[in-house]
Amino acid sequence: MAPGKNTLAPPWEAAALPARSHDSRHIYEALRKSEERYRELVEHANSIILRWDRDGIITFFNEYAQQFFGYTEAEILGRHVIGTIVPASESSGRDLRPLMEHICNHPEEHRYNVNENITRSGERVWVAWTNKLLTDERGNAIGVLSIGTDITKQRLLEEELRQAQKMQAIGELAGGIAHDFNNMIHGISGYAEVIQQLTTDPRISEYTTHILTTAHHAAELTRQLLTFARKGNYQLCDCNTHELIRDVCAMLERTIDRRIRVEQRLDASRPHVKGDAAQLKSALLNIGINAKDAMPNGGTLRFATSNIAIDRVTTIADFEIQPGQYLLINISDSGTGMPAEVRRRIFEPFFTTKESGRGAGLGLAAVHGTTHLHKGAIHCRSSEGEGSSFDLYLPITKDCAKHASSPARPAARGRRFRIMVVDDEAIVRSYSKTLFEMHGHRVVTFAGAEEAISYYRENFGNIDLVLLDMIMPGMDGQQLFAFLKQINPEIRAILSSGYSVDSKVQEILADGILDCIQKPFTYEKLQEKIDSLTAEGLLPG
Repeated sequence: MAPGKNTLAPPWEAAALPARSHDSRHIYEALRKSEERYRELVEHANSIILRWDRDGIITFFNEYAQQFFGYTEAEILGRHVIGTIVPASESSGRDLRPLMEHICNHPEEHRYNVNENITRSGERVWVAWTNKLLTDERGNAIGVLSIGTDITKQRLLEEELRQAQKMQAIGELAGGIAHDFNNMIHGISGYAEVIQQLTTDPRISEYTTHILTTAHHAAELTRQLLTFARKGNYQLCDCNTHELIRDVCAMLERTIDRRIRVEQRLDASRPHVKGDAAQLKSALLNIGINAKDAMPNGGTLRFATSNIAIDRVTTIADFEIQPGQYLLINISDSGTGMPAEVRRRIFEPFFTTKESGRGAGLGLAAVHGTTHLHKGAIHCRSSEGEGSSFDLYLPITKDCAKHASSPARPAARGRRFRIMVVDDEAIVRSYSKTLFEMHGHRVVTFAGAEEAISYYRENFGNIDLVLLDMIMPGMDGQQLFAFLKQINPEIRAILSSGYSVDSKVQEILADGILDCIQKPFTYEKLQEKIDSLTAEGLLPG
């Protein structure tokens, strides 16, 4: 055959053609499997993966993203990021509308960013995003690949930690203010008592009574501040919370709008807790009064109890409670409810949504402090238009037996004492000397520890009773008592404190101090304390 007429390919060419075809199929199959593995990885990854174009339109939304945000692929593709999974503004007020454009124009600043997102149901969530800018062959931005991780729980924990730190700082400030304020009230009420003792004019006596009443109301406010600061006066004993709740409900039924129905569901089989009955009743009453204010047109206020076991250390709001058996008291109302920004601040002192003159904003702050003092926890749930619910957790007692109170011993009035007063407040020293001496006692006063120690060393045999201030510069009441006790192991002393019976005072009571009296106190209260100690044989009769 003439050259060029042969239609068969050379043997090596015939062999090569099938080989090239086989390689192409192999490469295609490898690419297909690689793409399948990639798509499977992206679709089933436990991360939010989406792609959006230069205009913010979503072009890819993986399966996890669909489950997390609540949109199907058909519902979300082709829609703008803003208004679907990104709100126009965060709860803090930050405007998120320029965010997508800013990511495209400044990719280096947004390789990692955190922002608030929103699900289809309207729930606000927090997502940490890593963003990769997508470009064409010329390097122009055509979109962004975003991979997100849900950090909502972490964000809430951080917020609770910040709130706890803020509450602790506010508590320290409130405690300091209350202590100083108590010293001032002590002086005001003291001199009012002096005037009342000296005057025979009925008008002046009436005016001093008004001063004493106002001072008493001011002292009540500082007591609430001290309770919030966890430095309030409390005495723990076994108490039946069901009895307290019944008392509170009876009080509320007599005083609140009759259109509000007060209900009780006391199902706890073990209602006894180790607590201060007066403070617990005050806490329940405060919550009830706030619920009343949230139902101006009537509604339902419900108190319910149950027992609950907590098997590990648990954090509830900014409280940490230990494992054990707890009483759960739920107080709920059908009132107006609260927005989130109000709910977060309800336990802060002086925070109130009431009109001026209708509340000092200390009621729920005192509840917060009482809960801490009782080693419990409190949590509030509320939404606008859906009422509010408070869960109060209190550790129950292992032994619910009631302690029988010992019969009171007869008072021993009439005894005149030689008293040494040590207090850094001049007005307290001056009023104490004047008023005590008006009642027949002999009084010496000192502003600081050094001169008090010097005097006591030379004259302790002539001192029947030492009245010590707890908080003083240089050397506090605890340290001064220790010095004086070295001089005279038989020292008889009463501690006066604007902070009342806190843990430090309890230490001093264990060291041998006779008792503690909270400022501001009247002379009558001090005399009752002295009479009681005399009747018990702790002071000479």
